Amino acid sequence: MQETEELFRSMARPAIWGIEPYDASTIEEPKIRLSANENNEGLPPSVLAAMRRALAGGNRYPDSRNTALREKLAACFSLRPEQIMTSNGLDGLFTMLGRAFLAPGDEVICGECTFGVYADTALIAGASVKKIPLGEGYGQIPADFAAAVGPATKMLFFCNPNNPTGTLADAASLRKMLEDIPPRVAVILDEAYFDFTGEDGSESFKLLEEFPNLIICRTFSKLFALAGLRVGWAAAHPGLLDYLYRVREPYCVTSVAEAGAIAALDEKEHLGKTCAAVAAERGKLCAALRRCGVEYIPSRANFVLIFPRERYDGLAAAFAQKGIAVRGLSLRKERVMRISVGLPEENRQVAGAIEEIFEISQTKV
Repeated sequence: MQETEELFRSMARPAIWGIEPYDASTIEEPKIRLSANENNEGLPPSVLAAMRRALAGGNRYPDSRNTALREKLAACFSLRPEQIMTSNGLDGLFTMLGRAFLAPGDEVICGECTFGVYADTALIAGASVKKIPLGEGYGQIPADFAAAVGPATKMLFFCNPNNPTGTLADAASLRKMLEDIPPRVAVILDEAYFDFTGEDGSESFKLLEEFPNLIICRTFSKLFALAGLRVGWAAAHPGLLDYLYRVREPYCVTSVAEAGAIAALDEKEHLGKTCAAVAAERGKLCAALRRCGVEYIPSRANFVLIFPRERYDGLAAAFAQKGIAVRGLSLRKERVMRISVGLPEENRQVAGAIEEIFEISQTKV
């Protein structure tokens, strides 16, 4: 057995020896899944119908560049189709970035507590990672990211709102960061959760005309409820995207997924109601946390990060007993929980479990 393990290790690149596989598994078949920041509202009928129609052509390869979807996105966000690239979720896009732009000896900058795939993208390519500490209120400070750029820096990831803290950096500070970063550094602005902020969804795209090293990432996995279909997309300078296309997997977004994404973009009223509902339910969850004296980070996304402290184990057991799956994480060596904002009844059960453990009388949420 040991000889076999050593054989496989010798076959693998040394750069990946220390990388842990990404595993978002939850408790088995939870009744309430609040661990992956999904949209528990589900898909509107029009999106399901569009995907069913697309299945009839499942014997054919999809359009390799998803032209129809790129044209739709361009119309929605005042972009040009050649500024847009689709991917197999944002994970697929980050893989392309590593393939195209990173090599051993390069440096990648990201936050100390952010989406873990950024660091993995660097390590898989043999690059090093420099992590920037969170600032006051657990926010990411754009100026600190810019100040950390050095001669070896090749790529910088900034998640906004940040996952898992939910904090949002303002547009002015992001612009200043971009001005202070040399154009040789690829800046990836991950806006996977931006739809939940209530801010203008097209404002950041205006920066693309000024900063050709900027890549803005969005996804259909969160608000649009297509997490299982894996549709991500990026907006960037066409010349930069050309190099990503050279390493992009062929047909990485299926025709069914593309049809669903196009239909989802037309559901503006449904999307608006969903955003409003998430904001309202997030507010109720935070109110319950305050009643119980549980510290949390004010969030602009569809999740809240909480600090159960000495009652972590008890709360984890209560959630498991009720079939509630949340995401356990670590922040500066402290165990924390990220709770996705679910449907009203799901959130009431979460609040009930918290109140039980923190010995607060049941209060309607």
